[in-house]
Amino acid sequence: MPLLVFLLIGAVWAAFLLPTFVESRRRAPMTATRSFQRSSELLATVAAPNSQHITARRRQAERRRVFLASLSAGAFLTLAVALLTGSMLWLAATIVFDLAIGAYVMLLLMLRQRNYALAMAPRIGAVEPPPVSVDLRREATQPATVRVVAG
Repeated sequence: MPLLVFLLIGAVWAAFLLPTFVESRRRAPMTATRSFQRSSELLATVAAPNSQHITARRRQAERRRVFLASLSAGAFLTLAVALLTGSMLWLAATIVFDLAIGAYVMLLLMLRQRNYALAMAPRIGAVEPPPVSVDLRREATQPATVRVVAG
């Protein structure tokens, strides 16, 4: 019985609230979404970098990927040779490759951190020095001290 009363009260509330909710959704302007889409497209055309910059970055990323893969392959091959031959010299070469991989990854992370810091740094415009005064006589007549008069 209490469940039936609860459902009845919920149905009465829904009968009053749902029509106003549906009506307000029906009155929402479609032009707002169209306007937002237009402004987004306009901003995208303005903010899009040129294609040469994009291709240069892709080539740079590919070169870095190939270099890291070649270092990894060198480390793997020298480790395999060291295990097969039992040579300490090949094991030392493996350690050198591992150190080179670590140094390269550290360099890439430092570059990424620097680029992020440059991108997030506030842009301050170039401040030009004040123009040099040509009339030196006027500056010479002005007093070198300032007198403050309290009122």
